[in-house]
Amino acid sequence: MSNFVLQIQDLDELGKDWSFPLSTGWLSATLADTGLRAGTEDGQLQIHAQLSGQDVLLQGHLDAGLLTQCARCLADVPLDVHLDITSLLSPEHMRPAAAEGDEVEVSLDGPNRDYYAGGQIILDPMVREHLLLEVPMKPLCSEDCKGIDVPEHLQPPEEVFGSATVDARLAPLLKLKKELSEE
Repeated sequence: MSNFVLQIQDLDELGKDWSFPLSTGWLSATLADTGLRAGTEDGQLQIHAQLSGQDVLLQGHLDAGLLTQCARCLADVPLDVHLDITSLLSPEHMRPAAAEGDEVEVSLDGPNRDYYAGGQIILDPMVREHLLLEVPMKPLCSEDCKGIDVPEHLQPPEEVFGSATVDARLAPLLKLKKELSEE
């Protein structure tokens, strides 16, 4: 079931404003197959939609609180998402037909264009996509996170990672480094 639905018949050239709550229940269900979880408070989606010919211009703002795991220590990392959204939607019948094997041309300067079918626009997939794109690839609880502490009895012996002696093959590089640092 979709939570964020706009009816095309309600739109005109001046547009209309909608405000939807992003409940923690919806966030949890929508992000269940990702590494994200809902925060403790509900978020908010505010959308202004207006017709431009057959196209629909969406402009809005998304606020949500999420939780994920630190990439180093696995502690919870809060992510506050505050995002402006702009998208241009055209009727599905206007989608260019792509022949098999054709490359899709992507332009960073062009508008974020999507397509709608029927008499309504369902925003749920777009909201999910925007939330996922805002998550850092390697979230950290802090920049100086040391990671998980490994008990001493589980640490490998020093010779596994090498000792203080330098491999003879690296001696020319060390000599060069020393010469460059003296200059």
